[in-house]
Amino acid sequence: MSAHDLPWWAPLSVVVWVVQMIAYHGFGLWFEYLDRTGALAAYKVRPVDAWTYRQVLPRVLVNQVFILLPAMALVQWAGLAYVGPEHIGWIAFVAGLVLMAIGHDVVQYVSHCWILHRPALMRTLGHSVHHSTTASRSISACFMSPTDFLLEIAFPYLLPLIAITLIGCAGADIRFHFLAVAAGAFGGLYEHSGYDFSVKLAGSDNALARFVAGRISSKAHAEHHSRGNVSFSDGFGSSNICDTVFKTRWDLVGPRERRRARPSGGRTA
Repeated sequence: MSAHDLPWWAPLSVVVWVVQMIAYHGFGLWFEYLDRTGALAAYKVRPVDAWTYRQVLPRVLVNQVFILLPAMALVQWAGLAYVGPEHIGWIAFVAGLVLMAIGHDVVQYVSHCWILHRPALMRTLGHSVHHSTTASRSISACFMSPTDFLLEIAFPYLLPLIAITLIGCAGADIRFHFLAVAAGAFGGLYEHSGYDFSVKLAGSDNALARFVAGRISSKAHAEHHSRGNVSFSDGFGSSNICDTVFKTRWDLVGPRERRRARPSGGRTA
């Protein structure tokens, strides 16, 4: 299937949005099924959120339909994304995915840490709505105020996409766009699901198993929801660059705060 195969009433941005919705709500329903049946209870590391699926869904849909869809259509109309060659080479394909991950990390960190978590703006911009959840029901990944959704979901996706389109690493390649939005949907849902698929690997004697565990853990975002001042963009599928550079990663903040607490000129044992 290529962009030329799409019906005239379905721009590529709209088709990609539909695929994103299928992925998001498909994975969301799967996690909801796991919650209700206990099928993977061994991996459920946080209690199910007090917000129910039915309570969360309307706000999620409003954000996705009235903010994300128009934003995606707008950038295509402006010729900034979802345009260009219908097939990109594998080097551009892989480079695009890597650059998208890095760009997402940077834009989300700026929006999430430097804007949304400023004490004066936390409630004003509505980020407190998202933090009324405990990251233990997957669909709550998009349970946000409209401004929060724009800054934390739409911008971190679309701004890097525009940048890589300009350098030829996305174009109108359906394979690239479908993979990017499906992977992004799963990552956000998993981080907010209360499941951690790394738990049986983390304590392994095998170094490779422990490495994989570190890559698939959902702990970083859980720590963000419980502590509020850590892991603003790192987590499952993230490049983890910004939280590492600025030392706000969940496993770095504790030691940094303890060092600050030492008296000036004090000695350590």
